[in-house]
Amino acid sequence: MTNTLTETTPDTSITILRTLIADLQYTQLSDIELHDLSSIAAESIEGLCHGLLYTGESLENGIQTQPQNLGQIGAWLKASAHIIPILLELYEQSTTQLFQMQNGNKS
Repeated sequence: MTNTLTETTPDTSITILRTLIADLQYTQLSDIELHDLSSIAAESIEGLCHGLLYTGESLENGIQTQPQNLGQIGAWLKASAHIIPILLELYEQSTTQLFQMQNGNKS
């Protein structure tokens, strides 16, 4: 009998999506495209975090959610769980590439 806790677990859809985004060829993007990508990702992360905070505070304060809306809230939370790591990867990769481009231009 094997110990399932020590075995490698299969990738989740979140890690698969983040890996796919990480494998994009950021070196093929212009500095303007990288700035846009970085800015959009950062703004999207901030917006998603505000939405999550609002939802959490609403739940803590006992604001009633209609039963027919629970499915939509669940879908939004699942989508957020996928989008946040992707946006973070986009932000990190585009910022890193911009930094490398700027340091390469100064040499």
